Amino acid sequence: MTVALRVESVSKRFNIGQGRPSTLKESLIRVFSGRCRTDGVLWALRDVCFSVEKGRTLGIIGHNGAGKSTLLRLLCGLGRPSGGRIHRTGYVSGLLELGSGFHPEMTGMENVMTAGILNGLTRRQVLDRTDEIISFAELEGSIDLPLRTYSTGMYLRLSFSTAIHFDPDTLLIDEVLAVGDARFQQKCMDRLNGFRKRGKTLILVSHSTEQIRSLCDEVVVLEEGRVVIQADPENAVQCYNDLMRRRTERRAGQVSKKVARPCPAMDRGSRLGTGEATIETVEMVDEQGWGTDTLQSGHGLTILLGYRLVQPLSDLVVLLGIYSETGVKCFETVVPSAAEAFGPLDEEGSLRCELPALPLLPGRYYIVVGLYPPDWSYTYDYHWQMHVLHVESSHVTPSSVSGVVSVRPTWHLMTKVERRSRGKMWSNIKSIHMKRSPKVVSEM
Repeated sequence: MTVALRVESVSKRFNIGQGRPSTLKESLIRVFSGRCRTDGVLWALRDVCFSVEKGRTLGIIGHNGAGKSTLLRLLCGLGRPSGGRIHRTGYVSGLLELGSGFHPEMTGMENVMTAGILNGLTRRQVLDRTDEIISFAELEGSIDLPLRTYSTGMYLRLSFSTAIHFDPDTLLIDEVLAVGDARFQQKCMDRLNGFRKRGKTLILVSHSTEQIRSLCDEVVVLEEGRVVIQADPENAVQCYNDLMRRRTERRAGQVSKKVARPCPAMDRGSRLGTGEATIETVEMVDEQGWGTDTLQSGHGLTILLGYRLVQPLSDLVVLLGIYSETGVKCFETVVPSAAEAFGPLDEEGSLRCELPALPLLPGRYYIVVGLYPPDWSYTYDYHWQMHVLHVESSHVTPSSVSGVVSVRPTWHLMTKVERRSRGKMWSNIKSIHMKRSPKVVSEM
């Protein structure tokens, strides 16, 4: 199998110093005072080794500061490693950050043209792709406006659409799928799946373990600039979670000396956190407004989270999920920025999450809740299998289905006329597809 990208013992060092002197006087003072040396050295990456084969998808995960973004910049050719070598095969393109490489005073169209030419395409090649780029980004009415007038979502759509339609052999993406609404995120995921099916190579950095699991063939876990493991997604995510747990426990020991009340009951099976912010209460309320732990299938549920900030925090992430008794995730929602969603948080308060209908089959489920810092680098408070929800059968619950979701199937026996009609329709569809197939192959 052809290797698309190989990293051999790559290290990256940054000198931490006072910067260049701006005047002759400052230079002389530093020389004669002995302050001309750098204050220290930061190793962002140390002896990093891995490879990814052509047509495979590699995920890179690790906490903030682990070296992920530095590594991706080196893989794109932005900067040189302090040691080691990087071997690339084919055209490599990177989507490293929101709007990277775009100029805010230029229009969207001008930025697309400039990006294409900088990536080695001719003007004609870029023009041939512009209609698809604009259509995918949904910017037909804004493409001739300066980028400084774009919202964050518009920036993202143009950035992603431009990168994916330039059709690189290897595409590197750094966290950008975390931005934008759910519909566009799914649209990006669908396009990336099409990219992978065409035998292209994808390298993805993400804090979302769900994205890592669904997209990646292999995953590299970074910790303090070193590769901890390169493995299949399940084992790599488990390693990452273990590292995060240890970081949280270390921080909890430090925080307990500073705050009045650290997170109680640091029980490994049910609760984990530093205690800087805690979930004090979790209450389930039915459609009539009564507190309950029992719900009829298909009915609505409201979950109230009482929180407490043990020390002032500018922002936090709120997570709420529902898991089956066997650990299957049925549902999860995340508020990525409580400050942005609700404004400044009081020292104590409550958050309300309304679920209009839960089509769960009868059984025992767990409400899982958590509070995190914005970078997800550790956990303030996390409750696992502490809050039980019993779902009972209702008059709309089918008795002949299994799984976790309540769906009402309807079965019919097709007549001969229906079968013949369906057969003719399928023949027409295949005929149309065969006529169009040469054009479809060249599209994303």
